[in-house]
Amino acid sequence: MKMKCFDYTTLPRVQWSEGKGETRDIVCWPVSDDFAWRACFTTIHQSGVLGQFPDIDRSIVLLKGKGVRLTRPGFLEHELVKKMTPFNFSGDILGHAELLEGSVQCFNIMTRRSCWTSDISLVSDERLLPTLHSGVLYVLKGRWEMTGANCVQLAFGQGAWWLPDIREGVIKPLVADSQLLWVDLRPVG
Repeated sequence: MKMKCFDYTTLPRVQWSEGKGETRDIVCWPVSDDFAWRACFTTIHQSGVLGQFPDIDRSIVLLKGKGVRLTRPGFLEHELVKKMTPFNFSGDILGHAELLEGSVQCFNIMTRRSCWTSDISLVSDERLLPTLHSGVLYVLKGRWEMTGANCVQLAFGQGAWWLPDIREGVIKPLVADSQLLWVDLRPVG
């Protein structure tokens, strides 16, 4: 399996009811109706219900906007205001997302906790691509080159994902001040 590259601007867009937001799926693996892990972007235009996903662990990263308050009395109380800082929480609870000041755009990872775990970090240096893990990359700044499984260059708004069966490879920055989100997805057990 080689890398599957994507560009944010060409990802399918699904509008939420009443124009409250939209989702752009990068990948739902293996299938969207019963995923083991999912990577997507969400844009929230209006405060509303925070979806419930039983047996799912969620990680969210604020990309654009002033922030959003995530709440469920007694279970969840967090203001997501610091950009590029992952926040992890359980998808088991039905909560509320309150915009702090205007629309926000977020990067989301969801993993079925009985099957997968995830770790999101900011990367600005060369890295080996893990051959025994799945993963997702999303370029925030600069230009990057992936070599190994296939050779491509990625710029802002582009990324790639892979399953555990890739051959060895490397991702490296091509210009100073390059930065990307790196999601390491590991099977449980």
